[in-house]
Amino acid sequence: MASIPHTCLAAVLPDYGAPLELREVQIPQLEDNAILVKVEMAGICGSDLHIWHGKMGIKAPTPYIMGHETIGRVVALGRGRTHDAAEAPLHIGDRIIWAHADCYECYYCDIVRKPMLCEHRIGYGMAPPEKLMGGFAEYEYVIPRTKVIKIPGSVTEEESIGVACAFRSVVAAFEKLNGIGTGDRVVVQGAGPVGLYSGLLAKESGAGKVIVVGAPAGRLELAKRWGADEVIDIDEHKDAAERLALIRDMTEGRGPELVVEASGYPPAFAEGVEMVQKGGRYLVAGMTSPAEMTFNPFLILAKNLQIIGSGGAIIPHFYKALRFIESRREKYPLDAIVSKKYALEDINQALLDMQSGHEIKPAIDNRGR
Repeated sequence: MASIPHTCLAAVLPDYGAPLELREVQIPQLEDNAILVKVEMAGICGSDLHIWHGKMGIKAPTPYIMGHETIGRVVALGRGRTHDAAEAPLHIGDRIIWAHADCYECYYCDIVRKPMLCEHRIGYGMAPPEKLMGGFAEYEYVIPRTKVIKIPGSVTEEESIGVACAFRSVVAAFEKLNGIGTGDRVVVQGAGPVGLYSGLLAKESGAGKVIVVGAPAGRLELAKRWGADEVIDIDEHKDAAERLALIRDMTEGRGPELVVEASGYPPAFAEGVEMVQKGGRYLVAGMTSPAEMTFNPFLILAKNLQIIGSGGAIIPHFYKALRFIESRREKYPLDAIVSKKYALEDINQALLDMQSGHEIKPAIDNRGR
C-alpha cells in the first residue's frame, strides 16, 4: 500500500446552488477506532441534488464536502478497529461501506430501537472540509463510532454502490412490510434507484406481478431487466386518471395489494392512495425532502389502508443488501445501476446529468487515481 499523503483533493460545496470547487484539504490524524479509506467509488444520489440546492430539511453550514454514497478501500485502521459489524476481520486493502454514525445511547437508539431516528446522528456528506467526511474526494475519514461492513470479494463496485443509499433504504422499508403476500400485485411509483430496487425486491419476495410507473424509457427498460412484469411510461401516459385505468386493467379492476412510493414527487402520494386496492398497503419510501400537498385522508379510512413510512437504514440493512447482491449477481445485471462514471474533476457535470434525468446513477470513479 502506498504511503498516505498529508492532503488530498476534495469537491467542496462553497455555498448552496453554487458549483462545487476542487480544493486541497488536510487529511485528519487517525483516532482510535477510526478508519481512513481511499475512495474507490462515490455514487450521486437524488438527495444530493436537494442538498446541493439547499432543499433538504436541514441545511448544514457551508462549505462542506458532499457525497454520502461511498465505497472505500482501507488504507489505515485506528487502534482498536479490528472487525466490521458482522465480526469479519478488517485489514488494510479491504473494501468497505458504512452507515451514518448513530450514538446507540439516546432514547430512539436504545428504547425505540430505531437508530435511524438517532438524536445525535453524525452524517456523511455534509461535514466541514477539515473533517473529510464526504465521498466526493480522493480519501475519506470514517469516524470511530461508525459501523462498517466489508464488501464481498466477488461483488464489484458497480454492483454494490447502490447499497450505500437506495438499496439499504429499500431493504429497511421492506422489513416494515413483514413480507409480501404470495402472488400479490405490487405497483412501484418511480423508476430511479429506489424504485428499481423496490421492483427487484418485490419480485424476489414473491410478488405475482410487479408494475413500475416512471420515466424515462431507459430506466423502465432496466426495471424490466430487473424483474418488472409491466411498466407504465409517464412520458407517454401523462394523466393520472389514465395511469389508474391502466393499473386497474392489469389488476382485475381492484388495484394492487401494495403500492410503493419511490418517486419523491409529492403528487404521487394522492395518486398512490387512489390506486391501491381496498384493504391494501401503501409504503412511502421516496419522499426525501419537505413538501406541501393537498390530500383527503378520508380515503385511508374508507379503504381501510395501512400507510407505512420508511426513511433511512442502519448497518444490518447494508449487510443484507450486500448478501442479496452476492447471491443474485448472476441472475440480474445489478451493475447496470451505474449508468455513467466520471472523474472527480467532472463532479459538476455529473450532478447536472443527474439533475436532467439523463443518468440513473452517476458515479465518481477514483480507481484509476
